[in-house]
Amino acid sequence: MKIKQEQLERLALALLANYHAKELIIAKTTEPELKAKIMAIINHNFAEEEAIEQEARTMLASYARGARDVDPYKMFLLAKQKLAAKKGFIL
Repeated sequence: MKIKQEQLERLALALLANYHAKELIIAKTTEPELKAKIMAIINHNFAEEEAIEQEARTMLASYARGARDVDPYKMFLLAKQKLAAKKGFIL
């Protein structure tokens, strides 16, 4: 899934605001550095999910010829879940 830079920034700011409001974090660095780190982590997570999706598509492309009576979307979701579990990635 692609996420725009503005969406990523809004998400990071919302997380920071909620964490500060609930006093869940005490920042040991500046706000912009903290926001940048959160954005990098979220972006990395989306990139990992995209890699898993691509691997699932590649895997299903080889099986597509033999499975004509199976819903391709359900097969994609199942393959994605299995790959994610194998890699320890939580969807």
